[in-house]
Amino acid sequence: MTMKKKMAVKVSNFTPAEERAARSERIEVNEAEPYGWIARSESATEQGYHLFREPRTKRLSCTCADFVFRGNAEPGYECKHVSAVLKYIGRRYLAEEYDPQRQRAQAA
Repeated sequence: MTMKKKMAVKVSNFTPAEERAARSERIEVNEAEPYGWIARSESATEQGYHLFREPRTKRLSCTCADFVFRGNAEPGYECKHVSAVLKYIGRRYLAEEYDPQRQRAQAA
């Protein structure tokens, strides 16, 4: 009797952008001096990438190879570090600056 090895088939219903966004949850983000953010590499925490807001496009730019090679070629491209920084900014805004009362007053 021979034993057949079962092969695991990876089923993915996610787009590459959604997969990068999911991996961004494991990235540590800190503010950088004098401006921008540092996103620690997912695989090597001593490796960090500098992110900053591009003045001309008003979008985040990252120094990682993925963003350098794809970010300028594909409009709206976000590497996992950009995704991590956007989540970091959103969480900080909700925790420190968001005021539902002020929002309600502006809507009226």
